Amino acid sequence: MAQNPRAIVIGAGHNGLACAAYLARAGLRVKVLERRPVIGGAAATEEFHPGFRNSVAAYTVSLLHPAVIRELRLARHGLRIVERPLANFLPLDDARCLRVGGGLEATQREFAKFSPTDAERLPAYWVMLERVADVLRALVLETPPNLGGGLGDLWRALSAARRVRTLDMEARRDLLDMFTKSAADLLARWFESDPVRAAFGFDAVVGSYASPFHPGTAYVLLHHCFGEVNGRKGAWGHAIGGMGAISNAIAAEARAHGVEIETSATVARVGTHDGAARSVTLTDGRTLDADIVVGNVNPKLLYLDMVDPLALPEAFVGRMRGWKCASASFRMNVALSALPRFACLPQPGPHHASGIILAPSLDYMDAAHSDARREGIARA
Repeated sequence: MAQNPRAIVIGAGHNGLACAAYLARAGLRVKVLERRPVIGGAAATEEFHPGFRNSVAAYTVSLLHPAVIRELRLARHGLRIVERPLANFLPLDDARCLRVGGGLEATQREFAKFSPTDAERLPAYWVMLERVADVLRALVLETPPNLGGGLGDLWRALSAARRVRTLDMEARRDLLDMFTKSAADLLARWFESDPVRAAFGFDAVVGSYASPFHPGTAYVLLHHCFGEVNGRKGAWGHAIGGMGAISNAIAAEARAHGVEIETSATVARVGTHDGAARSVTLTDGRTLDADIVVGNVNPKLLYLDMVDPLALPEAFVGRMRGWKCASASFRMNVALSALPRFACLPQPGPHHASGIILAPSLDYMDAAHSDARREGIARA
């Protein structure tokens, strides 16, 4: 009779697979349960039309930490990431466009078409972002302190504070601005041109149900700047084979350490004992016991549907019910007979391999948010 796993991971998204791989490397017997017939969650490559395979949800790479790539031997398992030739492409009208990327001087030349002042300020802006991002890059590999925890949590809080103290006063002010201001306010301090602000401001709202004028969106902008690709900080890239190549490489490393990954296996309930998750029950009636249960699923699904509410603090359940996790994204995969042609730049080129932003100003993005909030979708 097969032994129960010591750890069960619910959901074979890339985060769940990485967790399983690390637990198995530490010597635990691990089983991953995935509801869908394919692994990867949002980082999956599938055939969406005969002859067309694509990253069907997540689509670009930067925040996959180099430590994870190295420790889980993802390159050895076939993962290859190529950098975007341009970061973003902003078509404006039939004659004008803005290209961001390809090096500092190339981006400055693009900015100078709209504002020589913005071109001049660009290097200082990137230096400011890099100084703040370096602190966060270090923090993401540390366990955050729990509120109300013991001495260990106090020590972790002091460690984080020490990292912030390595910044000079101006950089600390920049860090505070990033966590409190809107992207619009931050960018207004640095740039005067609407296209330049739009090119950077898009990173503050992509994947976030917010207007660039909302406080806190400056951090979202920063968040999209502290990744890296192939050792180049702040860069974005594409996984050869689509985003599913990332999940498949992580799964290969997990299996190499004995992890069992079962697909088409839907978890209905998580069982608790003495205040800890100790088992899962599947829709097919099976119950599996474990020392550790990891939820790589939406928190509302986990705590409101899978876990018995009576096993959780009432106040916590109330917070979960009120927690907002609606998406601001509408995803459409389209099979094309040829590359799209832009009136402002009709020939094929690096802009086709970049992020293409159809939003000429922060005001345009703000109107899109207002429309979506009122009517469900942006009018434009």
